[in-house]
Amino acid sequence: MPRLILLLVATYYLASVTPAFAAQPATSSRVLSELTATLERYRAESRRLESRHLNQLRDIERAYYLKLNSLKTENPTQPASKGMFETTEEYKDRLARHRQDLATVRKANRKALTELERQGGLHIQVAKTEVSWLKAQLECLSPMAKTITRLQNNGCLVTGDTATITVQRPHADTFRFPVTINHKGTLYRETWTYPDRDRAETIWKLRHDIKVRPHYSPEPNEEGGVRLRLTRFIITDPQGKALTQFPVSTPAPFEAVAHLARIQSDELPAARILMSLRNAVEGPLPGMRFVFISPRSFDMGSPKQTPGRRPDERLHRVQLKRPFYMQTTEVTQAQWELVMGNNPSGFPFCGSDCPVENIYWQDAMRFITKLNAQYKGKGRFRLPTEAEWEYTARTGTLDPWVQSGEDAATYAWFRPNAGEAPHPVATKHANLWNIYDINGNVSEWCSDWYGPYPSQPISKDPQGPLNGEFRVTRGGSWFHGIDSIRGAHRNSANAEDKGAYIGFRLVLDIPPEGL
Repeated sequence: MPRLILLLVATYYLASVTPAFAAQPATSSRVLSELTATLERYRAESRRLESRHLNQLRDIERAYYLKLNSLKTENPTQPASKGMFETTEEYKDRLARHRQDLATVRKANRKALTELERQGGLHIQVAKTEVSWLKAQLECLSPMAKTITRLQNNGCLVTGDTATITVQRPHADTFRFPVTINHKGTLYRETWTYPDRDRAETIWKLRHDIKVRPHYSPEPNEEGGVRLRLTRFIITDPQGKALTQFPVSTPAPFEAVAHLARIQSDELPAARILMSLRNAVEGPLPGMRFVFISPRSFDMGSPKQTPGRRPDERLHRVQLKRPFYMQTTEVTQAQWELVMGNNPSGFPFCGSDCPVENIYWQDAMRFITKLNAQYKGKGRFRLPTEAEWEYTARTGTLDPWVQSGEDAATYAWFRPNAGEAPHPVATKHANLWNIYDINGNVSEWCSDWYGPYPSQPISKDPQGPLNGEFRVTRGGSWFHGIDSIRGAHRNSANAEDKGAYIGFRLVLDIPPEGL
């Protein structure tokens, strides 16, 4: 009887001086079923919103290209060769008239394109749709993400799962008890801090009657389902009142919650920035234009089930922090000749508007050095990083023919349609950034050394390995099949090698005051 009275008094004392803990969590069966149902609803709603968004993008793209094609006038036919009875002067005059007609047509095309962009080009329409889509995700998915977060934070108890605790003699100078918790044969050694001597004496008297409740929190498993992780031990008095707790581990976060956080902090602001900035700027060489690329996070690489996927395309998260301008086309033979004074191309008969190729990586760097020297103060030209290239090629998500539901030949010159040769730039459809030929025509040098992707969960503005044997090439060419022209496909070449299927395009870094 005295022991019972002492126990009741001690329990009352602890209840009156111990900070209140949250109510005991539910058992695992209830939490797991509720969380699984919430995840299923989240994924179904997310797929519905994604499908609606892609359909809107396809409609916008088709309407834009119809408008764009209606603005373009037909190029004059190629002049015939010199006639048998035609004088040299007459032939030269005919060629001069043809060049003048061609210049007039190109000027009209540029004027029509500029007017179309001024009225609100493709990037404005896409950005508006994306802002609307992101807002819809926040509105529809946030309540379910909050439920997922609540269930994970609150955790649960597993019926019949128990542990024992041994409270050892106190360290009076440090105001704490050493304790050992035994859970299924695994020992956890902790320290239980107490604020004063009265509390210490009460805990010591109750030490044989204290209970331990293992606490679990749900986390995602590899198959997209849910599993339980032991996260802490809750220490209670004999009546089940929580006295203290000892953490064990932290559960992995659910992607659904991280996705909503990225929309709020990263993707929605980036989409709004894209609407407010100019889409294109003119470059220093004839026909050289650059479009603004809005930075954000994206999944670089490809899922394991992707057709044609290679092992080096490991899917990982990349965060681009700084905006940049990407050249709308590959550097052409005419642009190369204006800077370098020669034409190294293996296909010079293709024409001045065809991409320059057959160049070393160092040749591209020499071109960039000369261009930067000639046009100081107007920004800095460079090769794109591999991450910038892939983000631009896939407009942050998918290849353009996947987004539009059309054939890849609509966007790219590659083995099935190229006829074993490159073609003039911008003769296929652009992607949603208004970038031409980033898939196919010629492969493109990037600035990175080739190597495995970074191992960290999120890579910020990756620059590639510090050194290596090969440089990265991207995009595939007239020589390659459809698997090689995918945006996630990686290729490499020795910097001292060249081929009639490798060229490059430029990135223009605008000084901060220019942005």
